[in-house]
Formats: sequence, structure tokens, C-alpha cells
Amino acid sequence: MLTQAELKVLNLLAKEWAHSGPPGILDVSDIVAAVNQAPGETLQALKTLYQSGLVEMNVLKTSAFLTPEGFEAAGIP
Repeated sequence: MLTQAELKVLNLLAKEWAHSGPPGILDVSDIVAAVNQAPGETLQALKTLYQSGLVEMNVLKTSAFLTPEGFEAAGIP
């Protein structure tokens, strides 16, 4: 089951996906700034989502984007 922090990150990335098209890429710093929670909590949520395969990251780990499974998990119609 996803935590509130993970859901916030998924929903933000899903909105970016819906707005800009797949895969909904955002800089990690933009994600941290956009969600209303502690930066450490957001970074931990990203790490967990990455490990579970719902989010992918670039090689330098400076941006994140949804996998199709992540978009589905976000539940955005």
C-alpha cells in the first residue's frame, strides 16, 4: 500500500504526464518544491517508488518520471 507521501509524488507526476504527455518528467527539485511535505519525506517516497518500479529516474537521479504502471497506480483518468 502506498503512503500519503508516495501518493502525492505519483499524483504530481501523473498530472505532468496528462499535461505534457508521457512520461511526465520533472526535476527532483521541482517535485520537492511542489509537494507540501518535508524534502526528506519526498526523497524517501521517490526512492521507494523507484524501487517498486512505479517511477524511473535519469542516470544522474536529478529527474523522475512515471512508468506506465506508475501512471495506472496514480489513478488519474
